[in-house]
Amino acid sequence: MSNTIKSVSVVVLLVALIISLPQSSLAQEEKKNELLFELEEVVVTGTKTEKLLIDVPVRTEIITSADIEAKGAVNLYEALEGMPGIRVEQQCSYCNFTVVRMQGLESGHVQVLIDGQPIYSGLAGVYGLQQVPTANIERIEVVKGAGSALYGSSAIAGVINIITKSPTAEPMVRVTASFGSHNSNDYSVAASTRAEHMDVMVTAQKNSAGEIDENDNGITDRVKTDNSSIGVRVNWYELFGDDQLTFTGRTLNEQRQGGELATWENPFAEGAEHIQTARYEGGIGYRRTFSFGGEVTANFGYCHHDRSATNDTFVGDFLATHGDAYPGSDQLEPYLAEEKLTVADVSYVHPLGKHRLLGGAQVSRNTLEEKGMYLSVDDTDPNYGDPYRSESEKSADEVGVYLQGEFAVLDNLELVAGARFDSHNSEDNFAGSGKVAAVGRNTLEYDETAVNPRLSVMYKPSEALTMRASAGTGFRVPYGFSEDLHLCSGSPRVNKPAGLEPEKSVSLNLGADYVADRYMLSANVFRTNLTDKIGLADASDAVQKLGYTYEWENIGDAYTQGIELGSSVLLMQELELDLNLTYTDAQYEEERSDWVDAHAGKFAADSKYIPRVPEVTGGVQVGYTPGDWKAALDVNYTGSMVIDYCEDGDVEAPNSKIKHTDGFFVVNPRLSRSFPEQGLTAFVGAKNALDYVQDEKHPDDAAFMYAPYTGRIVYGGVEVAF
Repeated sequence: MSNTIKSVSVVVLLVALIISLPQSSLAQEEKKNELLFELEEVVVTGTKTEKLLIDVPVRTEIITSADIEAKGAVNLYEALEGMPGIRVEQQCSYCNFTVVRMQGLESGHVQVLIDGQPIYSGLAGVYGLQQVPTANIERIEVVKGAGSALYGSSAIAGVINIITKSPTAEPMVRVTASFGSHNSNDYSVAASTRAEHMDVMVTAQKNSAGEIDENDNGITDRVKTDNSSIGVRVNWYELFGDDQLTFTGRTLNEQRQGGELATWENPFAEGAEHIQTARYEGGIGYRRTFSFGGEVTANFGYCHHDRSATNDTFVGDFLATHGDAYPGSDQLEPYLAEEKLTVADVSYVHPLGKHRLLGGAQVSRNTLEEKGMYLSVDDTDPNYGDPYRSESEKSADEVGVYLQGEFAVLDNLELVAGARFDSHNSEDNFAGSGKVAAVGRNTLEYDETAVNPRLSVMYKPSEALTMRASAGTGFRVPYGFSEDLHLCSGSPRVNKPAGLEPEKSVSLNLGADYVADRYMLSANVFRTNLTDKIGLADASDAVQKLGYTYEWENIGDAYTQGIELGSSVLLMQELELDLNLTYTDAQYEEERSDWVDAHAGKFAADSKYIPRVPEVTGGVQVGYTPGDWKAALDVNYTGSMVIDYCEDGDVEAPNSKIKHTDGFFVVNPRLSRSFPEQGLTAFVGAKNALDYVQDEKHPDDAAFMYAPYTGRIVYGGVEVAF
């Protein structure tokens, strides 16, 4: 706690010092213009209608392309790092599975959108944060708090909307190449052209990363990856009036390889993991504005996602149950998954004087086919050691209808009220081979409906001060691929019992923003109550006989609450400082029975805290831009958190524990110099410059990762624009 107090004290002193610094009138005017430029960014996520950032009634935060460049971020994971109230993390040194958390809630509670459409889901929720390239990202819009009133299931914690790049006003070509230590290389190309009623944008990016064994124990701490992606956007204008037709397409192909370096070249070796991902997305959008101000929008999106993966689970279990005898070649099969997702959305905005009314409907269908090899490791099971193939065909159909009104009650008071009705139907069809998983199981069906309202208020007591409040409900229904088990989900092994209740939430956010000539201050208080929180548990004896290893269950109620503070200040001409600080308290209402029962109450008090949620996080960003130079320093602090360590994956093992981690800093500097006449920019930088690495590692528990697993990466490169 003393480290927390010191960190908070330092931030408070810095803010006080910054505000007291003298500033020239020229610098004040430049900063004012810069702030106005950022606040006049058009955003859409908070209300599904276009609003200036300064005027949006639902608090919205953005990560701009300039922010992404200053971080040297090559993928979505790196772009989100250090954002207040958001934590991105890796798990599993064999595969580097990634997740995003928001305001203390897990990734299953965060809805990630691409251009407003929920086609980032299922299989993409596991490795996708590192697979989404930044070359095609124009900005990222973040709305925290209940989002189910507009975006349906899984928007309990909030929404992250990735806005892809649009064609530029002038034709251009931009080529970037970056080279870093441990083969951390990145290459990207962006090209745009425009005709009278049409424009086109094409982006391509290839990044690679070499394996890193940080502590020389023969196991990868960073896996080897090779990722290639292409994106295209074509706009046609004035086809039938004031309208726009848009086509988008994206492809992604990635290979990653990790595990025990002595044998990892063999994808089926014990201790090796090889994962291949192929993802193809396409979308068509149409928008028309009528002379009276009404606007209709229609979008259709489709995604096809394939994964082929091998890992040591089957081989390791086979060796453990067969006296080190190796399985036959006919039993060595990869885990295969194919996901297809289709989404269609139609909405209409109608002006009512100074007010607006939004109505719309969204339908989606998700199908997922999986198969993999498993065997029983329970020595009390009569089928102990028997290999079996499990296969599943799963589908989910969702229909949502939403209505929202934006009411300008007074010149300085706006009210947004809305609600959405959702109907969810999913089916799990399971089949297998052998004694454990017999062929011919009946289909399991799960039906649920939900109504989720939201109310938001924006009040401006003065030109400089804006206050916002938002309250709403949300829900979540587990379906498809489980990021809780990532590669080895083998979703047929996860039973969804008929009596499972959907998670439900009530969220409140209350914030204020103060904008002056030379600084901006913000504060946001949040609270979310979760009812019937869903978690994974070992399958009951009866369910295990059907071939399942795990099952979903309602594990009780929980809450998260806290406060986010931020500031942006111009210290002097061309020198800007941004500060942020977040405090989060995330707890279950009851102690976790697995820890209490397994260790005689030793960890009872600690088991109430939701794992992997730092109590305090903070950041300092410094930007200095004298002439053609740009210097950026990004410093992120992660405070103490609790994290479970399960020895050999068993909570009952004697060395299993709940650990309180130490706080740590991650420092990322970057320096660039532009040569405008040549259209050239050169840059150098470092990620994790202080070389901080998690000191306690337990490869037997893949999820025991809470800090950087690898040290400093130094990079440099050039960008050429035509």
